[in-house]
Amino acid sequence: MNFVKKSLKYPQVTLSILALTFLVGVYSLMAMPRREDAKIQIRVGQVIALYPGANALQVEEQVTRKLEQHLFQYAEVRKEKTTSVTSDGMAVITVWLNNDVKNFDTFWSKLNHQLNVLKALSLPQGVYGPIVNSEFGDTEALMIAI
Repeated sequence: MNFVKKSLKYPQVTLSILALTFLVGVYSLMAMPRREDAKIQIRVGQVIALYPGANALQVEEQVTRKLEQHLFQYAEVRKEKTTSVTSDGMAVITVWLNNDVKNFDTFWSKLNHQLNVLKALSLPQGVYGPIVNSEFGDTEALMIAI
């Protein structure tokens, strides 16, 4: 089937498709959000706790396990992707959120508050933090640099 011959034979259909395409394009242009940089939200954050003077085993038993148990109580936390790294005097837990979480800032704020309560109740004296780091700077600049 030759599209050129059909379009010349039926110019009404060709003009209708062209007009419809033009109108959809104008509508898309008017409805498109206008930002210089795209708004990209990252579903990952870090919980960092420092325990100066403790070896990795002490940090693991006294800090990391308690933090992980507390984190895994939240339905928003994606347990299979969340990882932790424990070294001498420091624990870093990378927390991934589920895809159904819409308001990241509210969750990170709630988590930060609850971790402060956990520190007061069950973490050993001398632990600095835990600090919730969910701000990874300008993602757009990072993407351009890569």
